[in-house]
Amino acid sequence: MVGGPALIVVTFNVQHGRRPDGTVDVAALATCCAAFEADVLALQEVDVDVDRSGNLDLAALIGEACDMSWVFGKAVKLGEHGRYGNALLVRGAIDDVEVVPLPHSPGEEPRSVIVARALGMSIAATHLGIRGDAAPQLPVAVKALLERPGPRLLLGDLNLDRPDVGPLHLVPCPPAFPARKPRRSIDHVAHDDDLVATAVSVLPRQPVSDHCPVRVDVAVASG
Repeated sequence: MVGGPALIVVTFNVQHGRRPDGTVDVAALATCCAAFEADVLALQEVDVDVDRSGNLDLAALIGEACDMSWVFGKAVKLGEHGRYGNALLVRGAIDDVEVVPLPHSPGEEPRSVIVARALGMSIAATHLGIRGDAAPQLPVAVKALLERPGPRLLLGDLNLDRPDVGPLHLVPCPPAFPARKPRRSIDHVAHDDDLVATAVSVLPRQPVSDHCPVRVDVAVASG
């Protein structure tokens, strides 16, 4: 049973605003994110001050275009000054923010999870690794979220088709990767007992990125 109005929750691996031809189009990225009209937006592969994306702060530009609050969580340093990681955007204030590094294999790309409080919920946004790193990283991200009060929401590119989210409930999401012809369900949303998913869909392919966005409507569970 639903105890309140649904919130629009979207997770989107933006591939730093890269078009299929290899060019980066930050304006197109900001425009498509604003069109989601999301209440909670988790973004992966976000550049801040990186040469390939014009040394711009993509998290800030998208947040301003969406009229949302935002926080960026670095996973790895790129170049002399650049940072690369995740962004969490919400339609309201973001509090109690923590960026938690995730364990990774030697030689593999570092990953992190943003954990924060917003809209009366604890929210985690992450992008897990590849080549075997995702499975051991996931329980670390879930644990960081479970240490916060409910309701709890986990979003991100988990790089796992059937992730074990422990005590959380995984929302069955259709394939969203690769964007040209989706066949893998690696972009996920999960929640605790205090929330319920009322709708789920893969949004159309965007002008940028090799992923399609995934939208889930969630509401507070009654009773």
